[in-house]
Amino acid sequence: MGTKQSDSRFSRKMRRSLNGRILRNTTLNILILVAVCCVIMALSMQSLANSILLDSLQPMARQSAKTVEANIHMLADRMMMIAGDSRMGIVEIGEGVTASESDGEVEKDSWTAVLEEAAEIYEFHTIALYDLDGRLVQGIDGAPESLDDSFLALLKETDNLTTYASTIFQDKLGITMGMPVKEDGETASYVVGVYKYDVLNDVLSSINIGKNGMAYMVNREGIVTGHPDQSKVKDKSTLLQLSDGNEEAIKSVTTGETGATEYAIDGQQMLVAFSPIRGTQWALVIQVPKSDYNNLMNGAMIVAGICTLVMLVISILVILRMARSISKPVKNVTTRMVSLSNGDLHTEVINIRSGDELEVMTRTLADTVGSINRYISDIHQVLSGVADGNLQIGPQVEYKGDFTLIKNSLGTILQSMNETIMGFRAAATRLASMAEELSGQSGQLHQASLEQNQATEALVDEVTHVKEQLAGVIKSSDQTHTMTGEITRKVQEANTQMTALSNAMNDISANAQEITSIAKAIDNIAFQTSILALNASVEAARAGSAGKGFAVVAEEVKELSGKSAQAAQSAVEVVANTRAVIQTGVELNDSTAESLRAISDVSAEISEISDQLVAAVQGQEDALISMEERIATISDIADRNLQNAGGTSQSSVLLAREAEELQAQVKKFALKEGHEK
Repeated sequence: MGTKQSDSRFSRKMRRSLNGRILRNTTLNILILVAVCCVIMALSMQSLANSILLDSLQPMARQSAKTVEANIHMLADRMMMIAGDSRMGIVEIGEGVTASESDGEVEKDSWTAVLEEAAEIYEFHTIALYDLDGRLVQGIDGAPESLDDSFLALLKETDNLTTYASTIFQDKLGITMGMPVKEDGETASYVVGVYKYDVLNDVLSSINIGKNGMAYMVNREGIVTGHPDQSKVKDKSTLLQLSDGNEEAIKSVTTGETGATEYAIDGQQMLVAFSPIRGTQWALVIQVPKSDYNNLMNGAMIVAGICTLVMLVISILVILRMARSISKPVKNVTTRMVSLSNGDLHTEVINIRSGDELEVMTRTLADTVGSINRYISDIHQVLSGVADGNLQIGPQVEYKGDFTLIKNSLGTILQSMNETIMGFRAAATRLASMAEELSGQSGQLHQASLEQNQATEALVDEVTHVKEQLAGVIKSSDQTHTMTGEITRKVQEANTQMTALSNAMNDISANAQEITSIAKAIDNIAFQTSILALNASVEAARAGSAGKGFAVVAEEVKELSGKSAQAAQSAVEVVANTRAVIQTGVELNDSTAESLRAISDVSAEISEISDQLVAAVQGQEDALISMEERIATISDIADRNLQNAGGTSQSSVLLAREAEELQAQVKKFALKEGHEK
């Protein structure tokens, strides 16, 4: 009951949500569309209105300028009539020309009559006649004594009707016009009149555009020459001031262009059109506040907005009715789908006969629920059989479309379970035999681990004995190294002594050489003495008896020289023998020194070999220490292997029991015939 109430609340919530979503989204879309359309329409209307107003103001400005031109032409025609009056044609007016007194009076009276008639008929402030140099000839009502230089220059340049650029005359407003007076086709003088400003003011005041629009005139220098507010003309206000500094507009107006533009004056948008006034140095400017036309556009936009809102309300009502017609069937379908999501496969689906997608959706939902019921029942039957150990069962219902994947999956699962259980049976059998083999191998492993442990302990003892022997070798090597050093030192001392002995024998050999030289000198002296004794004997024989004594001396001298010669010969032989002996001693000494050097080299080699032996023995000792550590590690591993072997033996017994239980469980499943092998 609680589930149905929850489903009902959920359905109502979904219905309200669907209606609300359709209404909100549609209304929002329409509002956005209306807002966008209104904005586009407003912008388009503003742009179109601006274009239309500017396009319409431009010909209006041109037409108004023509109106001013017409009035100026009317005034010009009057000036031409005055200048063409026959009473104004006097040839002698000019520089350096004189007339008789009577003639001059007549001419002045004629001129005065013409000027007074013109002033009476037309609205002049003043009218006068000037010569070619601009000096006053005849005038009324305070005519100036001379013409302005620029105005005179313009009169001479055009030699036709000329309108003065300024509209200020003696602190009053007026239109100054000049016309040459011709005589036989030549300009004889100039008639200049100042019309009252009312003529121009009436024209400007008659140009009414919009509620607050106005028209005014400016000259080529941008100075205001005509304005509804005459104070601006008297104050010589400029277009720069009136346009709030818009230089682009000023440039267009003062260069004689015809056009229209838009700019802001004191924060207010103005539509401005301008056109030159032909025959003058002026331009007409029409200025209309944009706000004068915005009221019409705003009213049109308000009417359009009201119509849009009415259509929006009607559209929302239509959409709401449509949303309800859609949400009711969707609500029924949603309620059934919620029940289906909660596991309800038996509630009947309410069919809808709307002839559209909703009818197809409800019919499809009913078919889907029925198909799911059949499929779930078939799957339940198959899984119940599998739970009872019957793997020979299979799907009995025909599956359609993608649901055939479920049938194929069930068949694959059953086949896989058959193969898996059959594999379990074979694996259980193999596991039992392997458990028996593992039990026997565990006993062998335990025995081998025990023997390995014993062998490791014996190896540790042998390594300890070798370390002790290496310690004795290191001690003997140290003693050998010490004795070798002593022998090397003794041999070095013997080498030093042999070197001294060799030097002494070399000295003796040198002395023997000197002795030989001395012996040769003695032998030579003995030979000469023998010759001298022989000569003495000869002389003694010649002397006879007187020379007997001398003969005896000569004989003694001869005998002495013979002994000296023998002694010298003996000394030479002795020295020769001594040198031979010394030479033999030197050779023996060199040989002995060479032997001592060889002994010293051998001793150094023995010392080096002894050092290498000590280093090698030390390396062997380090290796034995490392070997002892590794043997200790192997011993620990052997102990653990011994313990693991015992545990493996126990585990093999438990594994055999589990294999028997697995075989018993697997035999409970009934397999298909193809898997009974």
